[in-house]
Amino acid sequence: MSLRVRTYERSERFVTLTHCPACEYPFDTDERRWKHFLQDHDPEDFGLDPLGVVDDCHNKLLFGGGRFD
Repeated sequence: MSLRVRTYERSERFVTLTHCPACEYPFDTDERRWKHFLQDHDPEDFGLDPLGVVDDCHNKLLFGGGRFD
């Protein structure tokens, strides 16, 4: 898991990114997350198709339902 959620008084939640979701780079406790640029990763790092590649089923209905007019 790459997120840690802590709940404090008054049910206030604090969410921390613990690892990069693309390369599993582990963040130190006080390390600035914005210094590890997610834009330096390719779409394939996130399990997506490469840029410019369109999947053949891109226009298939997601749930097999009819069209809404």
